[in-house]
Amino acid sequence: MSSSSGASAESDSSDFRGDDVGSLPLGDGSGKWSDAVDRLGEHLDSDDRPKMGAGWARQQQARLIATDRRAQEWADSTVLLTATASTKWPESDRRIPPIIHYERGIARTADARQKALSRALSGSKWRAIRVLGAGDDGYLHAHVGVYVDETVDVDRFDGWIQSHIDNSPLATENAHGSGTVRIERVGDDNDGVTGLEGYLSVNTLGLDTTGDETHGLGCAPIHRRRSGAVVRSVGADPLRFGRTSHK
Repeated sequence: MSSSSGASAESDSSDFRGDDVGSLPLGDGSGKWSDAVDRLGEHLDSDDRPKMGAGWARQQQARLIATDRRAQEWADSTVLLTATASTKWPESDRRIPPIIHYERGIARTADARQKALSRALSGSKWRAIRVLGAGDDGYLHAHVGVYVDETVDVDRFDGWIQSHIDNSPLATENAHGSGTVRIERVGDDNDGVTGLEGYLSVNTLGLDTTGDETHGLGCAPIHRRRSGAVVRSVGADPLRFGRTSHK
């Protein structure tokens, strides 16, 4: 997105203070957030195997489970890292258009976060999976699930948190406290999968979250469809599998 479109979107939303986020400009000059949700619905209905559709979701669910089970053969710990950004402009009650929120608050820090994670786990064998998840209002979060071949503690990921805060004008220290890093030992699992796999599955857009196997965003609650509309509009991957890093 060009800087001019971002400036226009910021101006368009200057007086938006309400809770009807569907009325927000999307942030790229293409209309309202609700318009993007409508376009997503048309995409899910018309494409043969669209991202975040039912067929795609079943395939990703199977891949998540297979990756988790292979990782359990060597991993000692799992780590869940979560990066968020404020949905309102600094020192204001004005809502931020969702594309600007994603680009300035989440995407902008991706490279810095990746480098910080590599530094934190230098000397370890590890694998990361990144998921773009939905907040209750539809704004995007980034969840990074990591398998590590040794016991790790929360302090080891301080650099990852700081890299996000330092590189995003919308990320704050208050929002990245004790819940930002969650660590579990491998072996404390249910039905052969780790708690990390379960969390990533629940947060991956399009995967079933109700237990009745209704995969695909077409049947999802509105906040998840709003998130999916942003993901599709910016051309992001809702789910990205990293390679295993060897010692």
